[in-house]
Formats: sequence, C-alpha cells, structure tokens
Amino acid sequence: MSEDRADIIENMFTSIIPAGCIGEQYADDVALVFKVKKTLLSTKTKYQKVDIVDTDYWGQILFLDNLLMKTDKDGHIINEMIVHPVMLTGRKKKKVLVVGGGEGFTATELLKYPYIEQIDIVDIDSEFVDIAKKYYPKQMASLDDPRVRLFVQDGLEYMRTCTEKYDAIFTTPTDPLTISDPLFVEEYYRACHDCLADDGIFETDAYMPFYKYGNIDYAHIRKVLAKFFPISKIYTCTVPTFPGGLFAFGFASKKHDPIKDFKPFDFDITTRYYNADLQEAAFCLPQFMLDRIEEEK
Repeated sequence: MSEDRADIIENMFTSIIPAGCIGEQYADDVALVFKVKKTLLSTKTKYQKVDIVDTDYWGQILFLDNLLMKTDKDGHIINEMIVHPVMLTGRKKKKVLVVGGGEGFTATELLKYPYIEQIDIVDIDSEFVDIAKKYYPKQMASLDDPRVRLFVQDGLEYMRTCTEKYDAIFTTPTDPLTISDPLFVEEYYRACHDCLADDGIFETDAYMPFYKYGNIDYAHIRKVLAKFFPISKIYTCTVPTFPGGLFAFGFASKKHDPIKDFKPFDFDITTRYYNADLQEAAFCLPQFMLDRIEEEK
C-alpha cells in the first residue's frame, strides 16, 4: 500500500525538485523545496514511505509519502491548533481519543491539561511509532505517561467496535490518498459522533484551502459533518511549510459553540502560537473560503 500511495503522489506532477533537495510539490510549477543538510532516515514501512532530513533553517523535517508533516521550526503550530480550540470549548475534557498521532505530538499538547485522565491513541503503523521513538523522543515520552494508551489499529476499524464515550475526538491523519481515506467517509464521522459524550466535540484536519487532494477539501468536510452534528465549523491557522501557508480544521459539536462557550486557560501553560485571541479569530474565514463553503451547500 505504501508504494502505491507514494507513487501516486510522486507521479501526480512532473518533478521540479532539484538534486540534493527534498520538498513537497503542489502542482507542475509549484513546490516548496528544502536543501538537505543530512538525510537521517529514508525507509518504507508496511503502510508508508518515511523520510527524515536535517536542514539548516527548518531543522529536522518529517515527510510521509513525499508529503511534509512536521518541521522543528513550525511543527508545534498545527498541534496547538488541533488541541486548544477544542479543549477550551465547553466543559473540561478528561477523556479523549486521538486517531493518528502515533508520533506523540498531539498527546504531548493534551498532557498540558492537568485534569486530563485518559488519552487513547489509535495509529495503524507500529513501525512508524518505533521510528518516532528514535527521532522524536521528547514528544514520544508522552506515550510513557500512564494516562496514555496506544492502540495499533486502523482508525475506522477501531471506531466500528468502540464502546467508549469520549469528551473529545481528534483526527490527525496523514494527507488523504489511500492510507487515510477511511477517516474521511461518512461511516467514520457517524461512528465518532456515536462515541462522543452528549456534549462531546470532534476535530479533524481539513487540509489546505489553496490546494486539495482529490475530493478531500474543507468545504466538503464541513458539509458532511453537518449531517451528524448541529454545530459544524471550519477554522484555520498559518503553517509556513504547508501548501499555501494556510491550513484548515473541521470542528463539530453536539452542543458547544467554540466562540460562545469558550473557556480560557485557568492554569499556567506555555504556547508558541495559540492564544485566547486566536480562539475567535481562527474561525473568521477569508471570503474565498466562505464562498466555497456556500457553493458546497
């Protein structure tokens, strides 16, 4: 499967990435390219191609199936924006699920909440989890916390048999195209709805507003979420190394609105991107996104 997905992505465009560099290409004439200082790892697991390189400016960079996932310099942004807009909406959340996130970044952010009691992580790729232990030891230390449980399993299969009730569910898959496709179907969203508490909140990556892969885009995701949740919204953040620099998330709730029911931090915490002002600002979308959402309706 990993070869198929990597080949699909690699063959989508005529490569313009020069020798001695690595990058993510968005179109035949658009790519973000990094000069490689040192290749730390280049391998394939059962499910995906994994490349980790060292660069001068962005530090260590993780690519999965030729798609950029994390850099040392801006990798914290997406995880802060996955976690805090959800965790600070409505009542305090003690029991949460992370689908994806086997590298420990999301769990690390969640453990900043002193009242967290249980974090379940579901990740399909045990080989990648082992890789992350070596190359991201600080974040992977979160998996040693007794409140964290790791399940090596397909996310949709886990949800099909799940009997837990979670206060929040975070979906942090790799970019769609085969391996993560089951996390973007109605069956998955319905199952997550059913496994949430009566006032639970669901979050998912909704990808790049300026670029999209196949039929996966923020407007379509919001439309599908609206079938199951009375409150469904899109919010964004800026990630310099992601396609177009703008990244979207889907927010869906059975009860709580992220603006009206926002509860600021009531404990000491250090963040590098998220702050209280961003809670409302992140849900204010540029007009082209609003137009696209309206078009999808």
